[in-house]
Amino acid sequence: MEMTIHRKKAFAVAAFFFILIQAIPFLIPDRTEGSMPVRKTLTGCVIGGRFFSIMTDPQTGRPVKAYPIRIQQNFDIPSYEGKTISVSGSLLPGDRFIITKGGSPAVIRDTCGRDNLNIIKKELIMEYRVSGYQEAKNRNFDKALRLTNKALYMDKTLCGTYVDRALVYYLKGDFTSGANDIKTVKNGRCRDRKDLNFLMLEEIGAILENSGRKADAINLYKMGLKSCQSEMCRESMNKALRKASGS
Repeated sequence: MEMTIHRKKAFAVAAFFFILIQAIPFLIPDRTEGSMPVRKTLTGCVIGGRFFSIMTDPQTGRPVKAYPIRIQQNFDIPSYEGKTISVSGSLLPGDRFIITKGGSPAVIRDTCGRDNLNIIKKELIMEYRVSGYQEAKNRNFDKALRLTNKALYMDKTLCGTYVDRALVYYLKGDFTSGANDIKTVKNGRCRDRKDLNFLMLEEIGAILENSGRKADAINLYKMGLKSCQSEMCRESMNKALRKASGS
């Protein structure tokens, strides 16, 4: 019993950090900034009442990352909704930004380009997924489902989000709904399998095994193994398969 508890905790911690690692490019500004305020001019879009600074590839000029920035001063941000703006001032730790005294945002374009919007959407989806997992581990299942559903509403092609929601359902004890989400992934009704979190699959498998559903766990591990894109994933799924199969 004690080993099972420790194993569950290990899975929870590992899965959380796996998601966090995926989210790092979206959640952390340029790591070279250090802890002191840095003079910056940020360009990005105001979407949903929030300012997202857009980082572009220096070679292609295409957007690659979006960072939600907390501008410290009060200004009429709704008036900039949907626009591309530029702000100058000081970037501080914690994604905080202080606009130069006497300055104000400059409107670059009256719209936010499609590529910028797609990058911002990825950031928001990852926010919802990470927050949903945290809420699920705190047993706030209704809130966790609302967050994962928001992520799915924004992009139904990400198989990893269905795995996220399946884990929420399994933790809640709703095995039918969890199985339906896993079936969506298994049957290829979501197109993007690149972000499957094999540690979450392993955690779901452990729940199934502990509930006497060993055959379902084995099928889950086999599905995970087929979608593996790293040696670490293959090792993890094969180990889980051997254990569940008793070999």
